[in-house]
Amino acid sequence: MKRNNQGTGRKPHAITRLTRTQTQDLCQKIHATTGGDLPVAGSRRLGPFQGIRLVLVSLRHNLEQEPLAELFGISQSTVSRVLTAWTPLIAGILEQNVPTADDLDPGTQLIIDGTLVPCRYVA
Repeated sequence: MKRNNQGTGRKPHAITRLTRTQTQDLCQKIHATTGGDLPVAGSRRLGPFQGIRLVLVSLRHNLEQEPLAELFGISQSTVSRVLTAWTPLIAGILEQNVPTADDLDPGTQLIIDGTLVPCRYVA
């Protein structure tokens, strides 16, 4: 039985919805943008590829840090440091792909997905 824990080049991984190739491309773009000066947060335990995957899983599933720590076999404090260091880098790279209102064709009908975002209510 083949264990597919990171997706293949063409098939998206279930937990990130990105293929391994897409994740590697993101790693390369971050490396090029930072000039190789990558964050050290979590680097001993995860490395850049797994650090980026941790952020992608966090953003996709809105998991708290403790479950992420268990999934990736690291401490909660390491998860916190990885998220703090890598999230702005990933956002900066992906920001180029976010369409603006000027990019949209005014003659095209659009369907907007009303994604529910969980919020914590503090009483």
